[in-house]
Amino acid sequence: MEHNHFQKSYIDYLTFEKGLSPNSIKSYTHDLTQLVTLIEHDRYESITIQDIRRASAKLNSQGLHGKSIARILSAWRGFFDYLIERHQFKENPVKDVHAPKSAKTLPQTLSIEQMVKLISIDDTTLLGLRDKAFLELFYSSGLRLSEVVNVNIHDLDLKEGVITVTGKGNKT
Repeated sequence: MEHNHFQKSYIDYLTFEKGLSPNSIKSYTHDLTQLVTLIEHDRYESITIQDIRRASAKLNSQGLHGKSIARILSAWRGFFDYLIERHQFKENPVKDVHAPKSAKTLPQTLSIEQMVKLISIDDTTLLGLRDKAFLELFYSSGLRLSEVVNVNIHDLDLKEGVITVTGKGNKT
């Protein structure tokens, strides 16, 4: 019961006071659910640094990468900081826990030949024209895929030759 009350309070705080996006709220909700699942305590006050370390090790053994575990630990750390600030909790058991290191990998890119083949779409149909425009925008702009797929017709200013893109954090 306690878990639901504090989680709801924190999610409301993130939603209404911090103004986080729905995707961020969904991630935080998932991360807090994992906390409850991995650490079988009735009360948050009884969670220790050892519990958090065991939970981190479980996540690692489940195949999660260090960056994913670091994000989850960050969410938990923020949650306990909130509990200290708003609900008079004494300490943050996540404060000194760090995720395992991950190997750094570079993103794979398409070759010029692969990209030319990809944009050699049938552009004799409206759908083909749209798809080709999106691919060319994605390839030439450096935008994130999520930013490109969220572009709508009202984001285009054909007179000025400008596209208004909304990125992470609703930044344009």
